[in-house]
Amino acid sequence: TLKKCLEIGNKVIVSFPNFAYIKIRLYIMLSGRMPKTKLLPYEWYNTPNIHLFTIKDFKELCAKEKIKIISERFSGFGKKEVPVSLIPNIFAEFAYFLIE
Repeated sequence: TLKKCLEIGNKVIVSFPNFAYIKIRLYIMLSGRMPKTKLLPYEWYNTPNIHLFTIKDFKELCAKEKIKIISERFSGFGKKEVPVSLIPNIFAEFAYFLIE
């Protein structure tokens, strides 16, 4: 899908919920179950999302597919921007990338 989007436009904005977010990690650790959130209120077997992944997974995919990340932003903790220095793969609830 990313490659097809990049064929249509030179630059593409990609955003996704980060499944390595600390609240999700803690929920899984403490409950032993996949979480349901306001954004994703589905059972794990009934989710409309085909692939659940993390910021680190996305960056590795871009490197493997030779997709250049132009910029990245992260949000969490009430949708405030989270600086990259605060380990976004753990502390960011959402990720936003500009790729080409």
